Amino acid sequence: MRIINGAKTIMNLVSDLRSMSPDEKDDFYRSKCFYYQGIVELGLLVSAITTIFFIYSDYMINGTVLPTLLPRLSILIFVAIFFAVTHFFPNNHRIMVVMDFLLGHGMVLCASWTAYNLVDRSNSIEGIIIVNLIWLFIGFAATTRDTVINGIIFIIEIVITNIFNQYTNYHLILALEIPIIIGIMFVHYVMTAYYLDHYRIKQKLELAMVTDPLTQVYNRHLLEKIISKNTLKDVSKDEHIAVAMIDIDDFKKINDENGHYTGDLTLLYMGQKLSKETHDNDYVIRYGGEEFVVILRNCDVNNACARMEQFRMDIENAKDTPVPFTISVGVSCYTGDYSKTLQNVDNALYKAKNTGKNKVVVM
Repeated sequence: MRIINGAKTIMNLVSDLRSMSPDEKDDFYRSKCFYYQGIVELGLLVSAITTIFFIYSDYMINGTVLPTLLPRLSILIFVAIFFAVTHFFPNNHRIMVVMDFLLGHGMVLCASWTAYNLVDRSNSIEGIIIVNLIWLFIGFAATTRDTVINGIIFIIEIVITNIFNQYTNYHLILALEIPIIIGIMFVHYVMTAYYLDHYRIKQKLELAMVTDPLTQVYNRHLLEKIISKNTLKDVSKDEHIAVAMIDIDDFKKINDENGHYTGDLTLLYMGQKLSKETHDNDYVIRYGGEEFVVILRNCDVNNACARMEQFRMDIENAKDTPVPFTISVGVSCYTGDYSKTLQNVDNALYKAKNTGKNKVVVM
């Protein structure tokens, strides 16, 4: 029964993976790479350095280390390249995976060069089969397609190096290697599907962290994700952005006269109304208490003022509110300095509240 349930789970997750958009799939594989990369990187480096100590077995076969010393030490070149590239591109998951496989293939090439200098190559078949553990290991951080491509490259490497090394039981090596690579690809597909379950849970937790439980709009924690060094992330220089701050007029009076439950319903109504009347790429944030901040993307300050005025009128004339209420709104254009922009918006809201309420003021 557990096997059947497990198979159903994998099928559902695989279906989910296939239904992803290209951008979401790229984010998924980025997450998967960084989740496993630390242990993959450590394992690869330990494996690479360990191959140098095989010089002792070379001595046992040849009676000297001189013919195989240079091939064994050449793995340090691949290690140096790995360190240099990953140091300069620490956040690029595609380059990370390429470097993982480069180091893996580096170990294969160094081992093949070493085998060429051995008087007895009868142990090559065991070494080639053991190398598959490297592909299985690297696949933790890679895509299934990466595993397929590098499995094919590995088989090509075996074919080419056989020209020089004349492996014992060459055809047996290929007969074993091809089903092993297919098995590794299947294992990686299953592992990828199971990581997708972890990825979805992670997404839900991250969303919960930036979502206000009452109004179901974003909370202030979202600002930590979309603002860096006091500027909005992922904003082009020519994009017009406006910021609005909305405050429910006399909210304390609503709570005092109708109870906090009605006050909560009013906040929920505001959150849902704002979500419906803003665009998908806008940010609606419950900023604190009865205040909401709306970041309007691709919207200049005049358009923002018109949209907020329409929203104010909709609230004033709405018949489905928990209790009748009005709002005051401050609006300002985004200057590139988020703190300064927010101060301008706050000043505009302050002016609206102190000049009669139920109005939109632009600063």
